[in-house]
Amino acid sequence: MSPSASVLPARQAYPLFWWSLAALLTVWDYAWLWLSVLVPSLDLAEIISCGWSGYAEPTPDWKLELSDRLWVVGAFLDPAVPVALLLCLWLVASRGAGRPRVHAWAAFAATGLVALQYALRQMLEALNPLPEDARCTVDPATLDVTPWDVLFTFTPAILVLVGAWTGIRLATSRPGRAVPWRIVAVLAGVTVLGAGAVLAAVRLAPEPEPARVLAADGTPRYVLARIGDRLAVLDLVEGGDPDVVGAPDREFYQYTAVARDTVPGTYLAAVTTPGDGAMGDRSSRIYRIVLDGDGQATIGEQVGGDFEGMIKDLAASPEGRIAYSRVVGDPADSIKIATTAVGLVDRRLEWSASGGEGIGPFGEGSLGLHWRGADTLVFRGWPPPAHAARLLALDVSRPGSDLHAAATLFVMNVFEEGTGLSLTGETRMAVSQGEFGRGVDQRIVIVEPPAKKPAGSAFDLPCGAIDAFTVDPSGRHLLVSVNKQVCAYGAPDETSTMYELFRVDLRPAPGTATPATGGYPIDPPSLGLPQQRVWRGATQVTGLAW
Repeated sequence: MSPSASVLPARQAYPLFWWSLAALLTVWDYAWLWLSVLVPSLDLAEIISCGWSGYAEPTPDWKLELSDRLWVVGAFLDPAVPVALLLCLWLVASRGAGRPRVHAWAAFAATGLVALQYALRQMLEALNPLPEDARCTVDPATLDVTPWDVLFTFTPAILVLVGAWTGIRLATSRPGRAVPWRIVAVLAGVTVLGAGAVLAAVRLAPEPEPARVLAADGTPRYVLARIGDRLAVLDLVEGGDPDVVGAPDREFYQYTAVARDTVPGTYLAAVTTPGDGAMGDRSSRIYRIVLDGDGQATIGEQVGGDFEGMIKDLAASPEGRIAYSRVVGDPADSIKIATTAVGLVDRRLEWSASGGEGIGPFGEGSLGLHWRGADTLVFRGWPPPAHAARLLALDVSRPGSDLHAAATLFVMNVFEEGTGLSLTGETRMAVSQGEFGRGVDQRIVIVEPPAKKPAGSAFDLPCGAIDAFTVDPSGRHLLVSVNKQVCAYGAPDETSTMYELFRVDLRPAPGTATPATGGYPIDPPSLGLPQQRVWRGATQVTGLAW
């Protein structure tokens, strides 16, 4: 028995409600996009831009032509979807009463267009993937499609299907049949309870407990490493690919420094915004990282506030004082460093100098900042009118703000790059040495200030570059990151694993005699310390916290 004509117009309000929501959502989404483009001062949408450099394989002609054609179809389809939903809404309102086929065909057309639009966007992204080394104004990882993005995209289609189901049901049921509100209420209650249970489980989940897992030789099994502008956990026992740690914020996502904190299993990491150019318009933050017994890293709370510029070094003293170094770009030249500063987080006290002080042709690299005692910070510097870099010791208990008002611990040779690291519980230091701009004859030597010459070489690298090195909590082992990209390789398996980590035991093996130097007279003698390769991979490691 079909419903009477007097009841149909009133009952049409049910499907029209859902159809109106779907049409309004698509129209609003499209209008919002054009408003953000035509009136940027309203700041309605986030503008995301990406850039990259380097060599890339040429794109095949068929892929370029297909992308162009799909882009043209997408440019037509974007405004067509809201127009089509408005037409379907008019069709259902004018012809849908008592006609279930009208609801079915309108729903089929609307959901088909929404699905086609989504598939077209996915095809364009697949044909034009974002390079791995792309630098964006937000974290590129957040640009990946999530289930929430898919749900939002298909929300108009879901509303259309609900409206079509309501219209078909009303057109084929008896007039006056009651809506099953009890079932609707039960379903709504179950949904709310389920969502509440999920939120409660997330909030009540126990915080990860920091833990330091040791290898067979007593050194930490896991190391927190900086790979490019990302952070990752490396397993020094089983090896394998880096376990990448996410970013704490969409805008603060480029990791620039990492250090071991005072509590075992906790670390400090600095992140920065992409900025403008190499150094321009940067802002940095410091976060704690917790590493559990399974080597899983969790981002903890922020330490201190926001810092202008880019943080290059972090260091935590045994007493828990956190120091940092940062560089601020020149407003007139985004690739030039205007100021280098060393400061304390708890006191917001800084010592600064103009220009760059770190490794690199522009002084843009690390200073090797670390604590040497309760009130002394050691870092690499180049105070004028010095002709070579040196390791400086800054007494943070003394008043002043001049970064160069520090004592000299060790002077490097002219045209020599390197940083230093004091060994735990000792006066000795491990100092990296390498000729400026060369990837050969690099080493780590042992120095005991105030001696002017190294006591010997702890790690020699005839070919390759030392990208980073650190010491374990006991001070008896070094972990060295080696980059052999400049070396000539013959085996194919070697070319894909040109980055390595070596563990160096600073205690000579029993009965080991110190050999004499076999190089130039200025080369320090080798100490013959035991060393072992503990990791190999295809990812460059530029920072270590062990």
